[in-house]
Amino acid sequence: VGGSGSVLENVASLVSETVVEITTEYVTTGSFQYITSGAGSGVIFSEDGYIVTNNHVVENSDTGNIADTIKVRLSDGTEYTAEVVGRDSDMDIAVLKIDASGLKCAVFGDSSSLVVGQTVLAVGNPLGTLGGTNTSGIISALDREITVEGTVMTLMQFDAAINPGNSGGGLFNMKGELVGVVNAKSSGSGIEGLGFAIPSNNALHVIEQIIEFGYVTGKPFIGVSLYECSDSYTAYRYFG
Repeated sequence: VGGSGSVLENVASLVSETVVEITTEYVTTGSFQYITSGAGSGVIFSEDGYIVTNNHVVENSDTGNIADTIKVRLSDGTEYTAEVVGRDSDMDIAVLKIDASGLKCAVFGDSSSLVVGQTVLAVGNPLGTLGGTNTSGIISALDREITVEGTVMTLMQFDAAINPGNSGGGLFNMKGELVGVVNAKSSGSGIEGLGFAIPSNNALHVIEQIIEFGYVTGKPFIGVSLYECSDSYTAYRYFG
């Protein structure tokens, strides 16, 4: 295959069509109506249009609601409106569906076979404007407990450069197999090279459940909702 440079070139060429750009819009209605935009990345799961991304890419963190509009742009520039099939906040995975066929989909690899120091390629849409960006690095650690959007997760750590907008993108090994779904970056003054991804084995289980059932089975829940009451008028209005 040649040197490491040529291997990376081959992998980038092999996987480039399997990663997509995602843009979202949230409509807020009050005294005035305004629209908030967001962006992220996704990975094509199946040739008939199932797309994997992060839950936090398509969820409004303030309200917990799904974006009002979700657009998926393929590597060739074709754009589709996407629907949310299901999502799981604990694993930070969401599955979208677009009306397409014959797509090139990612091949899932075995994340349990990864070792520290192994070369990986991250592909995504940094800053929401640079779709198809490839960055390379190594696996830095395999089992890091990281808090993402208030949820503690066990993630892989890698040092390929990523930025806002990379969330939901792919982390590939040198066989061109998807070994992780990028979902977090540590940021701050002087912090560089701290990226995190959901291992592909963990993600695959959630994805398959969502596609089959629309949600992840086996999770108990309480059918109640909470409302914060901070004044007597609101208390009287809602509770008499």
